[in-house]
Amino acid sequence: MVRDATAEDAEAIAQVHAASWRDTYSGLLPEPVIANFGYERTLARWRERLPATPPQAILLWGDPPVGYVYCGREREGDPLYRGEVYAIYLLAGEQGKGGGRALMAAAALRLAEAAMTSMLVWVLRENLSARGFYERLGGVFLREKRLGWPGTDAFEVAYGWADTAALRSGAAS
Repeated sequence: MVRDATAEDAEAIAQVHAASWRDTYSGLLPEPVIANFGYERTLARWRERLPATPPQAILLWGDPPVGYVYCGREREGDPLYRGEVYAIYLLAGEQGKGGGRALMAAAALRLAEAAMTSMLVWVLRENLSARGFYERLGGVFLREKRLGWPGTDAFEVAYGWADTAALRSGAAS
């Protein structure tokens, strides 16, 4: 049920991104920050990113897509965690049905295929449901940093997997 995104999937990804962004961050981030990630803006960004160039990958869940994960090389030069999940979103009504777990496993597998068997993900500190999700998948709290976006003083926290073998094993199920 997980597949690679193609250039033709930009609109579907942008719809999931915009809807999930609003549902996830309402009440956690200021409204102007949330509004800045509307459909039109995210569509332009996804059209630029697709198709993904390895080692980056954009993987979809569902037909039509109801979730996605975007992953690649860790972006800040962490010496221990070589891969990174840049974004993972599912529509609110699809959460808790196994799609997130399948997407994380597929991302870990794709990164491992590019010799990145460790990975991390950044999540808004106040997003307790996502933090619980990563902890249930075996992610370990690493550190926190200021988000750094204009209009907010929010923090994000990193969860890491020093070895994604256990996470990858879920890709086969």
